[in-house]
Amino acid sequence: MLAASALSLGSSAGTAGASGAGKVTTYPGVSNPSGIAAGPDGALWFTSQSSDAIGRITVGGKVTTFTGTGISFPSDIAAGPDGALWFTNTNSIGRITTKGKVTDYTGTGIDSPTAITAGPDGALWFTNHLNDSIGRITTGGTVTNYTDPSIAFPLGITAGPDGALWFANRDNSSIGRITTAGTVTNYTSPNISEPFGITAGPDGALWFTNTFTASIGRITTSGTVTKFTDAGITAPNGPMGITSASGALWFTIASGAIGRISTAGSITKFSSAGISGPDGIAAGPDGALWFTNAISSSIGRVTTSGTFVNYGDAVVNNPYGIAAGADGALWFTNQGDNSIGRIGTDGSITNFRDPSIDYPYAITAGPDGALWFTNNFGNSIGRITTSGVITHYSDASVFFPVGITAGPDGALWFMNSGSVGRITTSGTLTHYGTGISHGYGITTGPDGALWFTNEFNNAIGRITTKGKVKTYTDASISNPAGIAAGSDGALWFVNSGNGLIGRVTTTGTFTHFPPGGLDGAEITAGNDGALWFTDATSIGRISTNGVVTHLTSSTNPRPNDIAIGPDGAMWFTNGLKNSIGRITTTVTPALTRFTPPSGAVGTTVTITGKNLASATHVAFNGTAAAIVSNTATQIVVTVPAGATSGPITVTTAAGTASSVKNFKLA
Repeated sequence: MLAASALSLGSSAGTAGASGAGKVTTYPGVSNPSGIAAGPDGALWFTSQSSDAIGRITVGGKVTTFTGTGISFPSDIAAGPDGALWFTNTNSIGRITTKGKVTDYTGTGIDSPTAITAGPDGALWFTNHLNDSIGRITTGGTVTNYTDPSIAFPLGITAGPDGALWFANRDNSSIGRITTAGTVTNYTSPNISEPFGITAGPDGALWFTNTFTASIGRITTSGTVTKFTDAGITAPNGPMGITSASGALWFTIASGAIGRISTAGSITKFSSAGISGPDGIAAGPDGALWFTNAISSSIGRVTTSGTFVNYGDAVVNNPYGIAAGADGALWFTNQGDNSIGRIGTDGSITNFRDPSIDYPYAITAGPDGALWFTNNFGNSIGRITTSGVITHYSDASVFFPVGITAGPDGALWFMNSGSVGRITTSGTLTHYGTGISHGYGITTGPDGALWFTNEFNNAIGRITTKGKVKTYTDASISNPAGIAAGSDGALWFVNSGNGLIGRVTTTGTFTHFPPGGLDGAEITAGNDGALWFTDATSIGRISTNGVVTHLTSSTNPRPNDIAIGPDGAMWFTNGLKNSIGRITTTVTPALTRFTPPSGAVGTTVTITGKNLASATHVAFNGTAAAIVSNTATQIVVTVPAGATSGPITVTTAAGTASSVKNFKLA
């Protein structure tokens, strides 16, 4: 299976570029990128080695990531003559269409390929660095392999202006040339020293990088070699990737810069805080240069005048909790760098830091319009406004807090290691309960009480808003973690100890459903009437009658928390991949009834149905009404001025539903 995820994310803080203020933008889904190339679809395509993925980034910064069978530690990538992208895997050649369909080619002649390029003969040519050979693969998958004693650990390869392929031999410090018929010529010179990248220049020569001697080389098609150096480029972390653009050569410098060299040999170096371990570089369709940052796991862009933009995942660092805020964004906790992140449904990310944030865990929207979160290591409760103002609260009883939720009494309720905590929106703390061993998740139940999981005691707890605690046990409960109220009036929870999904009624009757998740973590009610949960390798969905579906990924993203977004999709945090995921669900809204059946302007009307959580528009016979509140099954509105008798319509991200009966305006 091939999995694709897309996020279009916006800007955070800026850094200075070489020619003025450079805007830095960060994106998730970019993990240890290496090769990059312009695609036939007007976007840039790149390889993400550590996440076994192929990435696509538009010139506007929208990133899509493709993972699955046929992508394994990819290195280099090139546009093929067939309208697809071709890339090198650990021990195979991959092909991906602009729609994301992957084909994988293995066999004799493919042995640890590194670089790849389109040849003048309509085939793809690549370097096999470990068996010292040059490979050729047709668009139909036929492989030919060429060897020669002069080929020694070949790395970069490019099509030359003379109809041949030119490549860099690292181990014998030479530049090789191979015709499309397979004839090899080798050039050596004191000016060639462990070359890495190579490209055709605008002057009819080949230009290459000498990484470890910190120089740029030029070789004519007749074999004349020239070397260019600059005081700003030093060994051993010198130039790596190289490409031609705007009449000059542009190259990455491993120590953290982008270089430009004119065909006359004049070198300019551009620096930016957004550059960290740059590797591949390519000319983009927008006239700028795009490059991969292997160390900071990001994609960079630099204009020909030296202004930088950086696209990476620096603001998503081991995320855990996630919740929809009152501002229409998703808010999440970054445990890796002790920060709170905000991501708009358009993908724009902002990051907030404060010394009081210490291993933030769960997060929830409060009744005061702010987000509230638990500081697990900091033994405190945090509050962040939608403008980023952070306050924290603590007392002696706040001890390793984990789950948190908004209670029916207008306060926030949270789980301590040995008690249940309550905090008002003004910061007053109260603690309840004894014998609660490592409380984990907590949620408001349909009965007006709070329900929670008691992980180490293998129990489910219930606490009233007055502080009265009752505990329920069952033989199938094993280290329960997340808990949520279902659309069926029961409480649903995940058992991290045995992978089962549990259900308990408000009277304490238990049911368990196998198979559930492996090492389940969190669970939430979806807008489709089902429960959605995370486990070690997938996102799971369980209907209220116990039917389980798993959405898996071969890259083992290790999802943590999950929540409904304001756009009607399910959003989740990927801890190991330092990213935020989104799953769309086709959940067409439906209306069953509304009360009262008639009324004047200003009357409060309750609409019931299903799949209503992402409602964006309610109208009375075409006149828009203000939404007071809405859940997956119920919307409360007021009759708007100008309304007339007729049907009520509700619009969500998945469509529009209309009432069977007409509302009568009194």
